[in-house]
Amino acid sequence: MDKKYKNKAYIHAMEFESIYNYSSQYKIEGNPTVWKFMDINKFRFLVENKALFFAKPSAFIDPLEGSYSNWDIKNFEEEKFPEVTSRAEMKKIQEYSAISCWHMNEYESAGMWDLYLNSEDGVAIKTNYKGLLNSIKDLRYKIFAGRLQYINFHKEMTSVNIFDTLFYKRKSFSHENELRLMVVASRIDEWLLESIFEKEDVPTEEWQERMDKLEEQSYEFFNEKGTVVSCEIDQLIQNVYVSPRSSLAVVDKVKLMALENGLSPEKVIQSDLYTDFIY
Repeated sequence: MDKKYKNKAYIHAMEFESIYNYSSQYKIEGNPTVWKFMDINKFRFLVENKALFFAKPSAFIDPLEGSYSNWDIKNFEEEKFPEVTSRAEMKKIQEYSAISCWHMNEYESAGMWDLYLNSEDGVAIKTNYKGLLNSIKDLRYKIFAGRLQYINFHKEMTSVNIFDTLFYKRKSFSHENELRLMVVASRIDEWLLESIFEKEDVPTEEWQERMDKLEEQSYEFFNEKGTVVSCEIDQLIQNVYVSPRSSLAVVDKVKLMALENGLSPEKVIQSDLYTDFIY
């Protein structure tokens, strides 16, 4: 994080929180099934650390991730919006955020296996929206969750707010059907913290001091690529699907990882996506 952008990031973070709280765009209907595809090493990190890795936007492949659309730029220029920010400055401000991407789908996706795995071996975490959110126990952050909006960058707008733009992508990526979780440095869940403090009989005169400390800690990212957010893996994970291309030895390896880290190995199953079962 470039410290000279801290104040601008803070202002955009406050504005984004207001957008998030009052925009219907961020309301998820029902309790959709969600998936996260990852290689074996990332799964090991998840279960051993009891934490999800949230990546900085700069780690993403799409160069237009978190940018204004072509339509936005044209209108900014024509109407001379004072809020327009250069691409370089946007990226500096977005370094104060980190993101976890999930695929919404009732069923296992062959396309997602191919997209996210660099080899034959890997796993897919299956859970649901509420289970995912409720599993996160890191008090340093408020979790912002939303379905990505896939738009035509030549004909539709994203947002003036720099963190809000991170919930828009081009229609070319719509096959990802992404549920995105985001944390932003300085944003803590005050309502949740107050309920916890009350439940734990923390004296009210200590509440603000504790919140200030958690807000300060929210700036302490794990490394230059992102941060880790603690979670309860048994609550998070409904099932672990091992890649349909993996050997039985890999399935046993994943089951052992689960067992050694307090997760029932019965939750680990091998995908039968490519099994021939017709005749």
